[in-house]
Amino acid sequence: FLPQRIMRVGLYFGSFNPIHIGHLQVAKYILEHGNFDEMWFVPSPLNPHKSEETLIPANLRLQWVQNALINEPQLSCSDEEFHLPLPSYTYKSVIHFKEKYPINEFSLIMGADNLYTFHKWQFAEELSQICPLHVYARPGYPKPEEPMPFGATWYDAPLIDISATEIRDLLWENEPINHLVPSEIVSELTSFFQAMQPEPNE
Repeated sequence: FLPQRIMRVGLYFGSFNPIHIGHLQVAKYILEHGNFDEMWFVPSPLNPHKSEETLIPANLRLQWVQNALINEPQLSCSDEEFHLPLPSYTYKSVIHFKEKYPINEFSLIMGADNLYTFHKWQFAEELSQICPLHVYARPGYPKPEEPMPFGATWYDAPLIDISATEIRDLLWENEPINHLVPSEIVSELTSFFQAMQPEPNE
């Protein structure tokens, strides 16, 4: 038997509410510049830091991530958090990944906005030690001074000013989103939001 090759995997957690091209561009940038083998997108059914009222149903968000990555060989979608207790705490999820895939070396992919609030996360210090932080630049969040908090690695990834809120607003207004989300899911997103529109008064 050939020994298993150690895989360097970036865990990209998020609500993906919905996934958009900014998520893919960031993942590809860190994949290349961080010398990762794969990026695993990990949709969270219920993020403890987000209101459930603003979340698109979890099964749809998961399905859209899966479909958006269908033509991306080094990007994949993991549904592991859908089989773990809710809400989805990253520390517990990372422990699960390390136990299930002990041969892999995992790192945590996050935006600079999350780094600024990371000290509030459950077991933040322990999490940063077992799953190193790889942080990409976000508009409005300057790079912290060295040494980086929690030993994070910083990436001056292209600043992509796309928000899921903007996309949802456009969908509610029946405006095009083709330039913001992967082509594989444009029709699914549009159909979902059209079905949610109230019926016009007779």
